[in-house]
Amino acid sequence: MEVTEKELQIKINSVLQKHTKAQNVYLSLSYLLRDAMISILFTCFMYFIKNKCPFFLWYLFYSVGQGTIWTGLWVLAHECGHGAFSSSETINNSVGLILHSFLLVPYYSWQFSHKKHHKYTNHLILGETHVPAKNNHDKKYFQFLGEDAFVLFKLTTHLFFGWPLYLLDNRSGGRTDYAGNRIDKKKSLSHFNPYSQIFPPTMYYRVIVSDLFIGLTLGCLIYLDYIYGFGTSIQWYWGSYAITNCWLVLYTYLQHTSEKIPHYGNSDFTWLKGALSTIDRPYPYLIDEMHHYIGSTHVIHHLNYKIPFHSAKLATKEIKEVLKEKYNYDDSNFMLSLFETMKKCLYVNSLEGTQYYQCDSKKTK
Repeated sequence: MEVTEKELQIKINSVLQKHTKAQNVYLSLSYLLRDAMISILFTCFMYFIKNKCPFFLWYLFYSVGQGTIWTGLWVLAHECGHGAFSSSETINNSVGLILHSFLLVPYYSWQFSHKKHHKYTNHLILGETHVPAKNNHDKKYFQFLGEDAFVLFKLTTHLFFGWPLYLLDNRSGGRTDYAGNRIDKKKSLSHFNPYSQIFPPTMYYRVIVSDLFIGLTLGCLIYLDYIYGFGTSIQWYWGSYAITNCWLVLYTYLQHTSEKIPHYGNSDFTWLKGALSTIDRPYPYLIDEMHHYIGSTHVIHHLNYKIPFHSAKLATKEIKEVLKEKYNYDDSNFMLSLFETMKKCLYVNSLEGTQYYQCDSKKTK
């Protein structure tokens, strides 16, 4: 017999309750130390071989390697933003502010908008990040470039520019301001502007603090160029920063995008429906470990974001028994899935009811 949503929520809570108390600051700090040491040792190794191989190959290898390592730091900052890194709010915000600022993420600003993402996951109007476009606005580019070239273009622009554009101008972000009113595209939508439509007046000083720490990071990069010569920061920071952003967009896009996963309008949305519209996927073992299982245990994260990453694998195993067919898992290769999803998930026909991504006039299920 089909259980009601309320009954399912009770079952979920009974399984997850013990895991929400698993925050362990010492264990979390040990992972932070591990990631930091890997980054430092990798930097030393790459410095040693810098003049022993062609610069292009060296730069490509360093940027991809370091950017992949830094993605683990990004995930730990994400844990802090949710209060899952430690039971102490002071420790969470201190560590999160430092780590996210190092990666040019305005910590408190992101924390505020990210809560909206969790509250309204896959909501067509109130949702935040990777919100589906209504109707196919890219049709003319699709027709001009052809299917594969269009997808490759879209993939490249999303991975490398999607995250900065979201922070700067809310690209692919929500349709409403902090109060639930439709946004005015003539007004600021920046995560760096304390007067942005994204934030209520109470966020003013937190946005300023976030910006000051971002400014400190940029100041250090400028100083690095001043001391060691122009271009030093490009070699040792900006390429890796771009790769970290690629990983971030890849994860978040694949966690919430599929032609088989519904998006909901006001009449059909419930919090649990949205949370269960999240997709877990397999990633190579080393990548999954380095990135603290952010892609393979994301369903559990949306069911309760207080569960720390080091408990997420066990919690996921247990929750599968409760959710059964309601648990979304795609075992396809993640790179192939990314390309196919970009091809199949272009737009929705309406912002009402229950909608699925479309790639043409037919509904794709």
